[in-house]
Amino acid sequence: MKKAKKIFSRVMSAISVVIFLFGLFVFVSVLNASAGKVPSVLGFSVLQVSTGSMEPELMTGSIVVVKKTDAQKLKVGDIISFYSTDVNILGKVNTHRIEKIEYESGTSHLPVFTTKGDANDDVDRAKVHSMNVVGKVVYDLGTVSGSVISVFQNPNVVFFVIVLPLIFITFGEAINLATLIAKSKYDKEEDENADAEE
Repeated sequence: MKKAKKIFSRVMSAISVVIFLFGLFVFVSVLNASAGKVPSVLGFSVLQVSTGSMEPELMTGSIVVVKKTDAQKLKVGDIISFYSTDVNILGKVNTHRIEKIEYESGTSHLPVFTTKGDANDDVDRAKVHSMNVVGKVVYDLGTVSGSVISVFQNPNVVFFVIVLPLIFITFGEAINLATLIAKSKYDKEEDENADAEE
């Protein structure tokens, strides 16, 4: 029974450490994201669709998972998120479908994308250069309240709701593990002393 408790405690400690490190990684990623840039964790970003330009494929308020993708692997029909160079929404993230792919002249030969919202009549005026691509939309999580998603985009909320509790859990499990190790050593010494007396 004691052995099972030790194993369980060690497994829980390991899980707590992994969760803590992941939470810390998420927090640091959000905190270190430069102004106006999309936070990314392991190449994935979570964005909210704020307009109806992609309906009915992506409804207003939908939460999408965007995966960082090599621009040269993107193809016509893919839905991508990108930093717009359109003067009306300059620098903001837009999510539209690729309608056409051309290539830059010169040595780079990087793709340049013409995009369009499914619900729009015309293609976007500003072309999308490879360096401005955030990634390809790989999953639509459906609609979630804007207030909910905005709360969890706040680094302070992420810290106090995720990271700080994980610190306490990990600290508690570390103490439990240290106590078990100390007790195990004490029990071993007791057994050795008992054997020596015999």
